[in-house]
Amino acid sequence: MRSIYMILAALHIVSMVVTGILWTLIDLGYGKALKPNYRDIRAVHFGSLYLVPWFLGLAYAFDVLKVPSWHQIFFPAGLGALVFFSGVAYVFPRPPGLDPFYYWTKGWAMVLSMIGLACLVFALFWTAAVLVIYSLPA
Repeated sequence: MRSIYMILAALHIVSMVVTGILWTLIDLGYGKALKPNYRDIRAVHFGSLYLVPWFLGLAYAFDVLKVPSWHQIFFPAGLGALVFFSGVAYVFPRPPGLDPFYYWTKGWAMVLSMIGLACLVFALFWTAAVLVIYSLPA
């Protein structure tokens, strides 16, 4: 299971590099076609910047605490559910005049995004509980 966490950390490191390059191109004026996606690029960049230490730290903690693999899958599964449901929600047409970054605030997009968010919150609570339970003395 540690390898899954390391692969996800590596994926997010690459994501930081790519979005950093895109962000720089926009700032230097070379990425005019990318300008409408500026907020999305920044969101992915900072999301990846945030997730790399999470993956590495959780991999280490799970290894040290000898947490069974089936408990370890909840965090990446919760993130995957959030990305899946938010991605499906992104396909729905936006109400007129709504900024593309806020697609998830209205209609079916909101419902699907909230389902994904609920999955992530459950996974975070599960992961926190597992860390506490396995860190208690026997």
